[in-house]
Amino acid sequence: MDCVDKYSHTSFDLQCLLNSFPGDLEFKQIFSDIDEQIKQNATSIKHCIKEIQKEANKQCPDVQLQTETDCFEWLIHSSYSTSKSPSIPHGDLMKFLKTMDDVLKNEQNQEEMILGLLWDLSCKSSISLPSTLSETSFHFLPGTSLHSVEDHSPVDVKSIWDDIRLHLRCFLVNRLQSLNEINSSQQRIVLKNQCIQQFLFLYPESEVIIKYQNIQNKMLAKLLQDNFPSYSRDSNLDIIAHGYQSAMLKLYSMIKEDFSTLCEILAPSSTVKFIKETYLDTVTEEMGKFLENFCELQFKENAAHVVKTSKSSSKHRGAVHALG
Repeated sequence: MDCVDKYSHTSFDLQCLLNSFPGDLEFKQIFSDIDEQIKQNATSIKHCIKEIQKEANKQCPDVQLQTETDCFEWLIHSSYSTSKSPSIPHGDLMKFLKTMDDVLKNEQNQEEMILGLLWDLSCKSSISLPSTLSETSFHFLPGTSLHSVEDHSPVDVKSIWDDIRLHLRCFLVNRLQSLNEINSSQQRIVLKNQCIQQFLFLYPESEVIIKYQNIQNKMLAKLLQDNFPSYSRDSNLDIIAHGYQSAMLKLYSMIKEDFSTLCEILAPSSTVKFIKETYLDTVTEEMGKFLENFCELQFKENAAHVVKTSKSSSKHRGAVHALG
């Protein structure tokens, strides 16, 4: 009886569910509304493209976009920062860079101000200051004649810019190292994130990662040295195992912190690669060395114990033979 009631109740629920579905007319109306929305979106997109096309032709007279296809290709292949970067006369650029260089060399604690200034120039004024001058780093108008045999202007600019970058790099490296002394993990993450972003503003990602990796490798080496003492005959395996266990908890905290710091800056694959190369590979190598040394010393101790036991047995047999 209970089964019948349960079945009837289930059938009733199913029927209610089926009755709640839209009918043919409702479905037609839904699809009609979707089609209308798609048409409106298409019209809106076409209008936006027309506006972009109009603005591009106005801002860039040398680029005349006639069709929607031209507009899409221009958007794909053009760089916003390059197209918007204002041209800077060479003399003004040299004066600006020399002033920054003099401030950094002759005045103390001005690095943060200079970094903020460069950041504002790039983000707010659209002046391109990439990390390498081999690319189109500064857009300026050379003051030398086009018919001159050789133009050293870019070399002068690159030399001063490299001096500025080197000074700021030392400042950022020291700052990253000092941030590890902060007790609050969340505060370290925020400040490291900011510091690495400033670093990436000056140098390519590969160089920044190597610098930061060196800093973290030193921390990891100290952690391993403090918790993984070199194995000797007097070492207690239980104590060493406890040291490994304690170190793993600290290692987990370091990995978690670096993941939180880098995941918003680097691509996921780059973040995973950094964690693997900086921490996992190093710890795996150190554990392999420890186990190798441990097994080697254990074998030597066992062999020495066997030899000692053998000699003791020989002496005992000799004494028994003499008594006999």
